This record gives sequence, C-alpha cells and structure tokens, in this order.
Amino acid sequence: MEKKNILLLMDRNAKTKSIEHAFIRSGFEVFCTMDVRTAINNLRLIFYQAMIVDWDFVGEKMKKLTSVIQNECSQTALILITENKKTDERIVAMENGGADDCFHDISEADELVAKVKAIVRRIDMVGNTPKILKIKDIEINLDSQAVHKNQQYLDLTYTQFKLLYLLASKRDYVFSREEILEKVWGKSAFVTDRTVDVHVKRLREKLGGDGNNSQYIQTIHGLGYRFA
Repeated sequence: MEKKNILLLMDRNAKTKSIEHAFIRSGFEVFCTMDVRTAINNLRLIFYQAMIVDWDFVGEKMKKLTSVIQNECSQTALILITENKKTDERIVAMENGGADDCFHDISEADELVAKVKAIVRRIDMVGNTPKILKIKDIEINLDSQAVHKNQQYLDLTYTQFKLLYLLASKRDYVFSREEILEKVWGKSAFVTDRTVDVHVKRLREKLGGDGNNSQYIQTIHGLGYRFA
C-alpha cells in the first residue's frame, strides 16, 4: 500500500518527536522542519496529504504559508495545533489560516494521528457515489477533486471541496450544521457552528456570490443549508 506523506512544521522538542514517531509507526512518510521556506519548497516538490503546523511557533510567517497552500497545494489538508485555549482566537486561526482543522494542545500523539487519518481517508473518498456531479453550470469531479463553473476551474481548498460535494450530492436536501460538521470534519476536537458558517460564506464567494447570498447554496433559517 502506498504510504501517505505528512509534513510537520514545528519546533524541535519532545512533543514534536513524539508526534513524528507516532506517524512513522502508523506507516506515514514524515518530513519535519522548523523553517517555513523549507516547508514551502517541499510542498512544491512533493504531494503531502496533510500538513501539521504549530501555529504558535510559526506566528506571522503563517500568512505566506497559507498563500502557497491555497494557491498551489489546495488538496493538502492543513491542520493547526495551538496551546491557545480561547475558542474565538482558535476560530480566527482557522478563518485566517484557511485550516481544515485546529486542535488545542494535543497531548497524545496517537490521538492526533487518528484524527489526521480520518481527514486523509476523506481525501481518498471512494465508494458508490457518483464520480462526476453536474448541476447547473457547475461540474464536480470526485476523482480529480476538481470543480469547474462554466468550464472555468475553481480553486477550492480541500474543505471547501468536501463541503460543496456534500451539499451537491443531495440536491434540495437541507443539511443541518451538525450534519455538516460530522460529515465534513468528522468527530473533531474543535469545530463549531460558526466554523460551518464561515466555510459556507467563503464557498459562496468562490462560486460567485457575495458570501451571504447565493443561487447555489441557500440558507434555510433555523435548519441549515441546501444546494438548490
């Protein structure tokens, strides 16, 4: 079985070594660096299923890293780790960092590995679902994880792709925020209803809306969202 690649951008300490060894034990190929530029160079050379970043350690350099991932490596899941206990600030980290998930101070490395495995499994979505969905002027290709609108490629993040495919796969069905959290993020340690709203807003903007109104994704007040 082909190994999955994981990139760690973290300080070199006992916690990092524990995380690195846990991924290796689970069959991952792991590259660990403390340098943002080195991480960016590796992202451009190798496909990583996921990148784990110590948000507290990287600091302001996160902006450059986020830009590269969103514009060049949108199929790489970005996961942040922070010791910040404040929920609002962790939400900001996800919003500004474009992260797929954000965990507070993972003390057990095996727990982090399990969560990343769940994200990677969703990247490798297989099964009996249609490989291509065509709705209105949008085409969603599950195999290539590519989305086109009027034959123009849309650069979506991995989480945006999952969200769009989920909503479009059951057209006119109203997904509650709880359902979306479960199906897109899984049983995550840190996601909230606001996380869903933020990702829906950004997805609407990518589809050509203003974030609050969309001909594709409708808000059903008190219930959730649906693809119309």
